[in-house]
Amino acid sequence: MTNREETGCIEAGILENALVMIAVMDRSGTILAWNQAAEMITGYAKDEVIGKTTIWKKLYPKKEYRDMVTQQIATILTTKKYFENFETIITTRSGASRLILWNTKESAHESGPVVVTVGQDITRLRELDAFRDSVIENANVLITVMESEGTIAVWNKAAEEITGYSRVEAVGSRDIWKKLYPDSEYRRTVTRQITEIISTKSYFANFETRIRTKAGETRVISWNTRQIGGETEYAIAIGRDITEQKKAEEALLAYMTEMAMRIRQPVGIVRDNLEDIAQLIRDGKLSSDEIAMLLDAQVRNTAQIASNVQEFQKAILEKNSEIPEAYRKFLEG
Repeated sequence: MTNREETGCIEAGILENALVMIAVMDRSGTILAWNQAAEMITGYAKDEVIGKTTIWKKLYPKKEYRDMVTQQIATILTTKKYFENFETIITTRSGASRLILWNTKESAHESGPVVVTVGQDITRLRELDAFRDSVIENANVLITVMESEGTIAVWNKAAEEITGYSRVEAVGSRDIWKKLYPDSEYRRTVTRQITEIISTKSYFANFETRIRTKAGETRVISWNTRQIGGETEYAIAIGRDITEQKKAEEALLAYMTEMAMRIRQPVGIVRDNLEDIAQLIRDGKLSSDEIAMLLDAQVRNTAQIASNVQEFQKAILEKNSEIPEAYRKFLEG
């Protein structure tokens, strides 16, 4: 076997075993080669395709769409002899729709110029992209993706709802941070804290700041960030609005303080009464009936204290729906 024949066999093997759809055509669109991946993706066998031009009508059965694709290709080819990253939707033999990313290149051949067309099935990738975008868009937390200098690349629906600033106002700019942190001194403090955290690790977690919304309201946000790899360095920031939770925690602290003050005096009275009763018993000055009567009175006093505590707990729970679950269970107990 000559070197030329050996090279031809290698090229044929690469074409046939490639994981992407490869079709070789002459300038009239007649198929000269149709690899195994092309068969698998389209459902059309090599014998049905080679030597014909009819495959394109099968892959694009709707004339209106086929004419549009043809026109787009013709427009591209007026300025260059190839096209790249050109997406179309084909219809497979089974009737399924697949999204194909096309790249072509003209190549010299013994019989004349040929066009090598490579088609990558990106249907699944686009579905995953759509799913990811849907998750980001419909998440109930603020999600933003930033470029290295802080320019906003992504601003989801929750970010709009929490801050009051629309996607149009945020994406493509970094001015949003001055709007969310209008107080320059506080903004510098936050920036310094973030810088200190990132100097030791490339992310921060549960970092709380106060932002000012477009409506002028103050909201407390708990931030978590991660770096995203790629040619360009991005950071994804997830902000959870914990304003109501903070209010509930403050209310709970106020409850605990007030409750301590409320029960201190009656508990002290019960304690003093029990000390007196104990001393009278030791001195033998009380009969059994008198002891029982005095103890019953202290039982009623402690029952009243417990009742007052429960009523106050119920009022706190009804007023503050955002009380953390662990505290809620304690108060309901």
